[in-house]
Amino acid sequence: MVGEGKDASNEGRVGGPAGQAAESLFPVRFLGFGFYWAWLFLAGVTPSPLIGAPLCFANAPFEMVELSVRALVLVVVLIASRQLASVAGQRGLLVLGVAASAAAAPLALGLGGAEAASASAVAAAIGEVCMFLLWLCFFGYMKVGETFVLLVGSYAIGSVLFLLTAALGFNAMAAASVLFPALSGTAFVLSQRLMKARTGEELFVEEPVSGDGARETGGGVLPAAAVAASRHGAAGGAESPVRQKVRIGVALALYSFSFSLSCGIALFSGEGVIGAFTVEPAAMIVLGVICAAFFKFDRQPDRPYKLYRAVAPLIGAGFLLMAVSPLPDEVGGFCVALGYVLFELLVLNDCCNIVKANDASLLRVMAAARLAITLGMFLGWLAAFAAASLAGAAESVSSLVALGLFAALVSVSLVFTERDMISFAAVADDRALSEGALEGPTREEAFAAFAEQQGLSRREAEVASYLLAGRTTSFAAEKLFIAESTVRAHVHSIYRKCGVHSRMELMDAFDECWMEGVDT
Repeated sequence: MVGEGKDASNEGRVGGPAGQAAESLFPVRFLGFGFYWAWLFLAGVTPSPLIGAPLCFANAPFEMVELSVRALVLVVVLIASRQLASVAGQRGLLVLGVAASAAAAPLALGLGGAEAASASAVAAAIGEVCMFLLWLCFFGYMKVGETFVLLVGSYAIGSVLFLLTAALGFNAMAAASVLFPALSGTAFVLSQRLMKARTGEELFVEEPVSGDGARETGGGVLPAAAVAASRHGAAGGAESPVRQKVRIGVALALYSFSFSLSCGIALFSGEGVIGAFTVEPAAMIVLGVICAAFFKFDRQPDRPYKLYRAVAPLIGAGFLLMAVSPLPDEVGGFCVALGYVLFELLVLNDCCNIVKANDASLLRVMAAARLAITLGMFLGWLAAFAAASLAGAAESVSSLVALGLFAALVSVSLVFTERDMISFAAVADDRALSEGALEGPTREEAFAAFAEQQGLSRREAEVASYLLAGRTTSFAAEKLFIAESTVRAHVHSIYRKCGVHSRMELMDAFDECWMEGVDT
């Protein structure tokens, strides 16, 4: 099913049917979603080595028209999400996605002119929405941590395919723009059938809902938000799923706004279309290498939350390079793209965890996340286009750089902070436990051992539990009926005893303690 979370106990157990299916499916899924990305770089975004940077009606850039239509299609998907969360809905999205994607480049190349470019943008938007949502919803069924691996690998493989195809010349790119959507759709069908054969489950059929809002599964009734009422929640922990989704949406919009500003600067400054269309694929490939090293050497590769810390510095460094460096704008744009794509991948992975933890609609959550990205990108392109038209491309670079840097700073300081990273890590822990992917002590047992190991007093342990759950000192003071200054004193003592200097370091120390218990 596209739409709803499934019983994780059937799907995520190591060595179970779903685990076996996941191992067999990895190559197919990597290639399938990779074909989608290769097509997107050829025919779905501009500037492109195949279709260039065409202008649509009223001299509007291709990208702005495509983003406008994409937003409208996503709104339609959100409205009709319940109807689409079915076998018939999935098949309709697949047929429409493949057909629209395959038609995008021929429309732009065969007819020419603003009308043809506009039609191509519409087709690209429809194809992009359908194929993206299908693959992301399918990835959402994988066990904890696996979705991130699939996304990173698919992005990198798609970028390699795109660059190889571009190197072969115009005819190869024209043929691939039609072939890649068909290959992606075929891989999706094969992936779905293989998963169903291994697990005996139909992934795109909505499960019946009981009268109390619970979702019925093969093993009985799974109460809505059963996993959300987890150990972290019992400790006073994570904020509500609605607020989490709002924060995710706003952060995605702000970062995508900054990213599209950097793309607009590179395009409208006239420093070379070739450099502009290679920036994002190159960033995806480099990110794939970085994440491969992380997966190999990190003790907890299924919990990639440390990588969040690199997002804002990468984006900030990129804009600073654009502002003060004599290097081409594409160099700064590469850093911005690297930071943005990393954030997008991490957040999409967390969206899957939130859906699993709260029995939510996977299709609706993914469509909402994609809509936030789309709106942010549209506003970024609009700002870049308006600035280039009114003030001139060269004269507006400094202002656009400042605007992009400001948006990134707002996101990291006010919208998506360290507290949110901790909260999402808590959700991932709960999901891993519910899937049986972790064996060993429960979180309560691990925390008790951690508090004893660090010599925390009873009150310090209570405060530490709120810190690990992402709560503020004022919240802890209210719940513990003590002054906030007292809580701060306890926090200082906790950090000193644990040898850390921040919440993230405290969380890392606790996770290390927990994983030592799991390993033993």
